[in-house]
Amino acid sequence: MTVRTRILETAAGLLAQSADADVSTRAVCDAAGVTAPTLYHHFGDKDGLLAAVVDFGWAAFLATKLAVADIVHDHVADDIRAGWDNHIEFARENPSFYKLMWSPAVAASSSAVREAYQMLYDRLELGAGRGQLRMSAETASRIVLSATTGAALSLISQPDLYGDGTFATQLREAVIAWITVPQGTPSSTHEPGRGAEPRIASAAATLSSKLAVEDTPLTGPEVALMQQWLTTLADAPSAAPPAPLRRSGKNASP
Repeated sequence: MTVRTRILETAAGLLAQSADADVSTRAVCDAAGVTAPTLYHHFGDKDGLLAAVVDFGWAAFLATKLAVADIVHDHVADDIRAGWDNHIEFARENPSFYKLMWSPAVAASSSAVREAYQMLYDRLELGAGRGQLRMSAETASRIVLSATTGAALSLISQPDLYGDGTFATQLREAVIAWITVPQGTPSSTHEPGRGAEPRIASAAATLSSKLAVEDTPLTGPEVALMQQWLTTLADAPSAAPPAPLRRSGKNASP
């Protein structure tokens, strides 16, 4: 093991035990058996050390996501469940790491965040191609990722309110119900509780996915324009059910 790796693993271990997602360079040096100049040589300063530790945590997180992604379910809803539960489990087991990973200062410029999003998007795009999404894969990905991180941060930051996990499961199923077509249900079918939702949204999401991977006689600009139209249709707000017609005459309702 190199000195740099030893410092990283030591800092990671101390951070995992920290109640406030922070650790001092002195504590890291003492635990790793190195001098301060050695730590600064490898990481520059405390901020550099914490950034490297966050990258270390993200690498571990993405490794678990890759393992989950190896299994492709018949319906995208089960892929979402597997990814969601894996995400929540990692947050529970690494609360200090997780808070740092998703802190605004880190997440805003993190390539790992974009990689995690891309993995989610690719899987939802596959579901869209099967007619299993109600909306575009892009919008569905944003919904799932924001809901998952929100649930995870709530669980580890406010365990008295969210710690039993029931909330996270209920939120997961609510998200799945909103963005996917139920298993075994044709995308053209109206589902109970969603009013007179037109099937065009799911059809547009499906066609958009296929257009991205299959050859067509369209030119590049035509494909881009078609994708723009399809995304607009896929992500359009659901229309309200039409009001019942009022009948004229003596028997008309008041």
